[in-house]
Amino acid sequence: MTKIPILKSLQGFAAACAFITLSGCASDSPITDANWPQNKSSIDGYNIEQSKRVLLHGLSEIKERALDEPAIEKLVVMGLRGLEDIDPLFSITETNGRLRTYIGTELASDLIKPSSNRIKEWVDMFHGAVIGSRRKSLLLHSADKEQIYHTFFETSLQGLDPYSRYAGKLQARSNRETRNGFSGIGIRFLIDELGLTITGIQNNAPAAVAGLQVGDIITHVDGISINSKKRWSVRRLLRGAAGTKTKFTIIRENLGTAFPATLTRGLIVAPTVDTKVVDGIAVIKIHSFNQQTTQSVNVELKRILTAYSSILGIILDLRGDPGGLLDQAVSVSDLFMETGHIVSTRGRHLESIQLYEAFAGDIAEGRPLIVLTDSRSASAAEIVAAAIQDNGRGFVVGTSTYGKGTVQTVIRLPNNGEITLTWSQFHAPDGYAIENLGILPFVCTSGLSGSAEKVLRSWRTTGSRIANIKAQWRTVAPHDVIARSGLRSLCPAEVRPDTSNDLEIAISLLSDPQLYAQALGYTAITEAQQE
Repeated sequence: MTKIPILKSLQGFAAACAFITLSGCASDSPITDANWPQNKSSIDGYNIEQSKRVLLHGLSEIKERALDEPAIEKLVVMGLRGLEDIDPLFSITETNGRLRTYIGTELASDLIKPSSNRIKEWVDMFHGAVIGSRRKSLLLHSADKEQIYHTFFETSLQGLDPYSRYAGKLQARSNRETRNGFSGIGIRFLIDELGLTITGIQNNAPAAVAGLQVGDIITHVDGISINSKKRWSVRRLLRGAAGTKTKFTIIRENLGTAFPATLTRGLIVAPTVDTKVVDGIAVIKIHSFNQQTTQSVNVELKRILTAYSSILGIILDLRGDPGGLLDQAVSVSDLFMETGHIVSTRGRHLESIQLYEAFAGDIAEGRPLIVLTDSRSASAAEIVAAAIQDNGRGFVVGTSTYGKGTVQTVIRLPNNGEITLTWSQFHAPDGYAIENLGILPFVCTSGLSGSAEKVLRSWRTTGSRIANIKAQWRTVAPHDVIARSGLRSLCPAEVRPDTSNDLEIAISLLSDPQLYAQALGYTAITEAQQE
């Protein structure tokens, strides 16, 4: 009768011993400077060498490129505190030049804080604290390197600004595909018991060239059945190196049997531009800025100008556009400008200091131009809006924009993750910093409703005040948060959906040369005031 409880006790003891063995038989000994084997490549199953390489590279780039030079001590200590996200019992104390980590009340490491700002010494201390804490915490011991990297960088970067962030290798790959595209066939799809059903096909993509149709069901890819496959697994089958071929088995509703198709994979970049013509006005909707945005705007506008004999004007609809690539914002602006400043960027790193100018050649050949914005128009969208308005090439209709005036650089890490790091601020052609201020529309629609005619009637009597507001916009100090907030309140940032009357207002302005000239004249007034 006594054997069972003894056995259970022995099992519990064995499990405890197994954890002690797993953690190096040192769970009772905190890591200290005296017993910390810094030169080992791997300790207790944790690859120290790889982890150091990732942190050293990341911290070195942050120190060199961040908009404001950070203190390495602050970054490392904040990053170390991030381990609390993995084990809530983890904690840190800093006293008398020493840093101690605990799991609950149990001391895990007791290390001297480096006296210098040398990154290697702080990275060594970090890993000593990690190893000591892993020996006391099953949760930390079970965490892989990616979890450690994520908690470290996410927590440390929070102390810099709202936009700097870390992405692990899987998310980083997705980010690169969003920015630069990926090699595939260019379809949207759903997966069911029959296979992969095509729900959308991108224009000019390999799927379109091969004659695939919406509604086609792909049952096999290179002889492999799609049935019961996960979405990520199907994606892997569809994607591959550009120029490689892939074979499909396809069911089409109006055909009696399945048929084969061979496609050649190509670069797929998500479309960001939609166009339409309304009352003789070309409306170009830009959803975001990726590597193909400028080319898409160029191609689509040329197509419209060729197809329609008389285009009165152009609307760039940037409502809801969160931004994207800086170079694309510059090149989209340059499409419509003959000359002038587009944007300047200023940071601590030499490469972050840039001035972008327009080259001769206006794709619209001087046709009237209006930019639509709202509170979600940010970053690259704000660059375009400012370049067009500040140079008098056109003007903005809508509400104040988001006010994201910082530029991020992407740092690729040895683990194929990436840090998106704020390294400069951009300034509009008129010289003001856009951060926390945004772009002021010359025709403000904040809080306005009713017909376009009613709104414009009101604007005719109040529009001239924009010149005075814009003068203040230029001179407000970059760090004067209260003054900037006060200026934004003069045309409050609002979400302006497609159902609002903003597009109708812009069309009315472009359809009335006298009214358009009146609005454009305010840019000349503010330029004269600046001089």
